[in-house]
Amino acid sequence: MKREWNENRKSWAFSLLEVVLALAVFAIIVVPAIGLVALSYRDSETDLQAPNAVEIKSLLELELRGATIVDAGAGPIGEDLAYDVFNESFLSSDVEFYGSQDLQSIEQNGVSMADGEKYYKVTVTAPVDYAYNASDAYRVFLFNVIWPIFVSDSEGGFVNNEDNAEGLQQLVLPVVLSK
Repeated sequence: MKREWNENRKSWAFSLLEVVLALAVFAIIVVPAIGLVALSYRDSETDLQAPNAVEIKSLLELELRGATIVDAGAGPIGEDLAYDVFNESFLSSDVEFYGSQDLQSIEQNGVSMADGEKYYKVTVTAPVDYAYNASDAYRVFLFNVIWPIFVSDSEGGFVNNEDNAEGLQQLVLPVVLSK
């Protein structure tokens, strides 16, 4: 007995090869898109903190004016020397500040803050190839703001997040302070 080719069935049916190719094309398009959606959702939560990172600039400008660096025993007869922001020795090493997520507390070195309170870390540095002279009417700094600096761990404590480059947000802000 001889089968006849039914033209109507050909338009209704897909071969196994067509189905496999369609699924492969679908997977190539959809899988990366799902990853992008998940990534943008995660980033949107920390991006909400970016306005606070900019606000921290103005708060730290005030804090920086009152900041001093104590150089223990560096005086002529072994006394401690304190440098303010306009002393040439002020940035002989990086100055660090820590701030809480709500910006209610900002502290140099964060010594009296618990790890759970430290959300922003601001490293104050001088721009590359910038040489401050004490006779200048202004001083230029860079604020490198990173967050979240400490994150909660599975045991209910907090761990330093600095080594997790993927989980950090960063903002570098130039600051000019005038005398």
